[in-house]
Amino acid sequence: MIWMVILIGVVNLCLGYAAAVYLGVAPPGLVEAWHVLSARTGRVEEEEEEEEEELSDEAAEEMLAELASSPLDNMLDDAIDENEFDDRLEVEEYEDLDDEDSADLLEVGEAETWNLDEKYVETSILKLNLAMMKSGIRATDLDTRLRACRGHSDLETIEACLNELKEDCETYLAEQNEAGERFAERISEMGELSSLGDEIDMTNLEQASQIETTLSNITHMDLQSDLEAANGRLLEEIKNLRAARHKLRDSRDVAFLAVARYEKRLDKIEKRLYHDPLTKIRNRIGLETTLWSWWQQGRNKSRQMNAVLFDIDGFDDFNEDHGLATGDRVLQEVARLIERNAGKGNLVGRFAGQRFLVVMMDVGPRAAIKDAEMIRQKIAKIKFVGEPQNFWVTVGVGHTEISPEDTEQSLFGRLEEALKAAKQIGANSAATHDRTEATPIESPDFNAAETVIHLVEEEE
Repeated sequence: MIWMVILIGVVNLCLGYAAAVYLGVAPPGLVEAWHVLSARTGRVEEEEEEEEEELSDEAAEEMLAELASSPLDNMLDDAIDENEFDDRLEVEEYEDLDDEDSADLLEVGEAETWNLDEKYVETSILKLNLAMMKSGIRATDLDTRLRACRGHSDLETIEACLNELKEDCETYLAEQNEAGERFAERISEMGELSSLGDEIDMTNLEQASQIETTLSNITHMDLQSDLEAANGRLLEEIKNLRAARHKLRDSRDVAFLAVARYEKRLDKIEKRLYHDPLTKIRNRIGLETTLWSWWQQGRNKSRQMNAVLFDIDGFDDFNEDHGLATGDRVLQEVARLIERNAGKGNLVGRFAGQRFLVVMMDVGPRAAIKDAEMIRQKIAKIKFVGEPQNFWVTVGVGHTEISPEDTEQSLFGRLEEALKAAKQIGANSAATHDRTEATPIESPDFNAAETVIHLVEEEE
């Protein structure tokens, strides 16, 4: 009986407290406790709902992954001989360590399956990329074979290389013309950007002219009188074609980004266009889209940022002396070293050709210059062990601090001026731009350790 009375009293007490809270006359402590309990109960329910949604999202992603078609590197596998494909061209996912929302690189279908109304320019860019990559792979292979037989060139090898170069020129010219015309037509429809279409047309014409010149030269080449001279002429033609191809690639990327900015859809660019297949880091498109995203988030106004541009000294001459395959390997190793030493959360990418951009977060200019100088000195200490001799490379460095008023264009302009000032000093030099002028950087020797990279596999 006593227990029953106590139970009834407790129930009445709870009901009384609840009524008091509801009417707003309960003591403050009791009100807070009630709200805490209610909020906790609500959070539990919300967490259960979110967990169900996450499970649903995961299931959807698994379904999409199963339905997704082959990635870019598999598209290349289909386009070229499997034996000619190099692991260097596999595109790895890029993880932006400074963002929780890492870039979603879920594989999508081939270009032809995209919505061409929305992805017209991307389709043209991807086709140009594929054409350039295939031609680049073939050119590197020919360059390597021709260099291997210098000094003892034989007619069979020279004829085979000549015929393959001719076939590559004809194939690439047809593919490049088709994709280039579509791209230029799309730009010419955009009013104030029509001048970009004219620039792309001009670059396309220059490249087409170079290809036609090469075809004419090799068609009338005399192989019988001097095989060594024929070898040298073929290497020269390959070098000229490579330069024209890279010029088109760089000007096309700049034009593409201008179109995307004009249409206000930088955030909608296909993410498979973000990466450089050789070095496996971001390319110019990936760099600028990420910077645009950071600008939208206001990072340039709320956080300290610095930018550094690295440029390998005398790289064109280096390619001519050591060959395209060795040049590609150097680009890979320099990219790896820069990315490894730039630090987590910083943006790293191949800006153009032999140039690499690093954007450093949450550091002042002095710390950024010190980090850049350390990277410069480490690159100079890389010893490449190859045939017939060992060699080293150096880089020029341009630095500037990013201001809240900066646009991508003003930032790149200062970096170019700083790099130009460094190059005027000489190889393996650095300069900084304080938004007024560029001045040389003088830093101590950080005693960077030597790194040895073997370009030829050692025999066991």
